[in-house]
Amino acid sequence: MINLHSLAAFPPPHWRRAVRQKVARWKAAQPRSVAASMQQAFHNLRPLKTRPESGHHHVTIITDSVASGQLMGGVGTAVLLAVSIAQAQQRSLRIVTRERPCNDTALRALLELQGLSYDGEIDMIFSDGSESDPGVPLGPDDMVLTTSWWGTWSARQTVPAHQIVYLLQEDERMFYAGGDQQLLCDEALNDVGIRYIVNSHLLMAHFQATDTAGPARHGIAFEPAFPTSIYHPDAHEGRRNLVFYARPDHPRNLFLRGITVLDKAFAAGLFPVDEWDVHFFGINIQNVVFPGRPIQYHNGLSWADYASLVRKADLGFSLMYTPHPSYPPLDLAASGAVVVTNAFGPKGKAAHYSDNILYRPLDTDALLDGLRHGIARVADDATRKAAYASARLNRDWPTSFAPVLASLADFPRL
Repeated sequence: MINLHSLAAFPPPHWRRAVRQKVARWKAAQPRSVAASMQQAFHNLRPLKTRPESGHHHVTIITDSVASGQLMGGVGTAVLLAVSIAQAQQRSLRIVTRERPCNDTALRALLELQGLSYDGEIDMIFSDGSESDPGVPLGPDDMVLTTSWWGTWSARQTVPAHQIVYLLQEDERMFYAGGDQQLLCDEALNDVGIRYIVNSHLLMAHFQATDTAGPARHGIAFEPAFPTSIYHPDAHEGRRNLVFYARPDHPRNLFLRGITVLDKAFAAGLFPVDEWDVHFFGINIQNVVFPGRPIQYHNGLSWADYASLVRKADLGFSLMYTPHPSYPPLDLAASGAVVVTNAFGPKGKAAHYSDNILYRPLDTDALLDGLRHGIARVADDATRKAAYASARLNRDWPTSFAPVLASLADFPRL
């Protein structure tokens, strides 16, 4: 008799694995060009397609995507900078996205929220480098603002170096283990033919200390802005709010170290359930079980929801295993919260932005001690309010971008 259950499982799992392995070996054995090998290894390293254009003077920003939920932090800063340069130099603005088309609604919402306006039309182009891609129009006087090392690499294949301005918002070499990606990134950061704009003086100090030729020799630093219309305390009574920046897919945010420290804190009774609510916010957050401790998860928040959350925070916990201060600690401090974060290189050697930001080494006991001190600062209302009032944070983008706009006044000359 035929066993139908056996047929349903045919072919057996080990046969299917063997077939997949043979197909993979066959594909690996097929000859391919150097360009095809690069494309297979690094899908985002596609030369930027361009075509000549005359009679216009554009600021052309190159980024992966502009979408709702992705405009907090670095991407939003890049768009605001491009708008500010275009306004200051009376240039047209062009936004080129490489991974998906630009979301016009999200873009306009960002500008309105941040209090920046752009009088002219914004040209939006999706350019993925495919055979059907007609290419980005490029004039000899256009400025090309890149926002990542891979975007810079792509532009450098077809755009003259003197037309490229690279916005650096992290030491992107730290995204990778030693290998080809790190090497290519390092080359992008040491290209003295282009200009660099560096997000934060802390990051610039790191590049100078590590003798990174590009930003150290041809860079200008600025501090981001935190408008009071967005970042301010929202009064709330009763229960306190602890918020944790949770991004398990981004190793530099040290998700595992963070939940390890929180597990110890909960076990030690630092955040009694009847006094504190705990919020995890970020992207693709992994639900974690802490015995007896409910967690409220906030995945992929909109701008409005994110701002509402940080305004109601009492204590923030946010880690970043790089020299950049990271946006969440600054967003939280600008909204009146106390924040525990980690030191790294020049970061944490002084209270750069606010006395309500508590820097600690990355070992678990030190971070746990930071949370204890954070709880005490939250309870000390007078000290917390005084630190908020004396915070050293820019509150408008024109002030933040002023040194950058001055340094680019002679563009395209180096």
